[in-house]
Amino acid sequence: MLDFLYFAHGYEKYEDGDNEGKYISLGFGYLKDLAIIDMDLRYMLAQLSFDIEHYTKIELLRLAEDLGEDGYAICEDFINSQTEDQRNRLMNEINRNENSVYCGDLFSRYPENFPLWVFLELIPFGRLVSFYGFCAIRFKDKKMKNKYFMLKTCKDIRNAAAHSSCIINDLKVDTAQYDTSYEVLHKLARIKSVSKNVREKKMSNARVQQIVTLLYVYEKIVTSKGVQEKAVERLRKFEERMMRNIEYYQDNDMIRTNFEFLKLVIDNWHLNV
Repeated sequence: MLDFLYFAHGYEKYEDGDNEGKYISLGFGYLKDLAIIDMDLRYMLAQLSFDIEHYTKIELLRLAEDLGEDGYAICEDFINSQTEDQRNRLMNEINRNENSVYCGDLFSRYPENFPLWVFLELIPFGRLVSFYGFCAIRFKDKKMKNKYFMLKTCKDIRNAAAHSSCIINDLKVDTAQYDTSYEVLHKLARIKSVSKNVREKKMSNARVQQIVTLLYVYEKIVTSKGVQEKAVERLRKFEERMMRNIEYYQDNDMIRTNFEFLKLVIDNWHLNV
């Protein structure tokens, strides 16, 4: 019940009259529908972010090999580049693997110095993104630097999904703390049915900005056709659920238009319909 109430924030209230203080055009069924959509969205985003994490590791391993990097030295240099507090947090993250059923054997084999492929298995996604930024500077790769900032945005929505935080309970404009990546905006501009005004308004919401950025990064970083096809299936199922009861929101422009915007992005970027 409490989760349902979070989604009431997407509705305005009557300011006067007999219904003063009550939500406009809001029924319990609408809240239930939004809660289900939000849950499906979190599951879908979590799975997509797992794929992004995996292929980010593959990209780093490939680049390090192509550039002749010493797999031990690059990890040591990253650790030494951190402040004392950052280094302590990093080592705490790594040390948590000591008794892990899944990574404990790796940890025990490399108690002090880690080769790159082991290091990538021992660090969480947030630290992986930081390491990616370090490598972008080390490799003097402008494309990597741009992708690093987008990965930071992906991290935010990934963490929200992983911790079961409500996502679509706040779709108001002007909540984004950072500008949207030029690459993302450029690709959005190619969707002919989305005007510049609509594009800017929707991407000024932090949650929509993060979702759309993750969808863009997914296409850029995940290279396996089979994995992509599974993602398309997940996106199609989510879109169908999101739009199933769109008539519920005919009197709520904020929810309806954001759903329609996300549908256009998914259709044009992933479903090609």
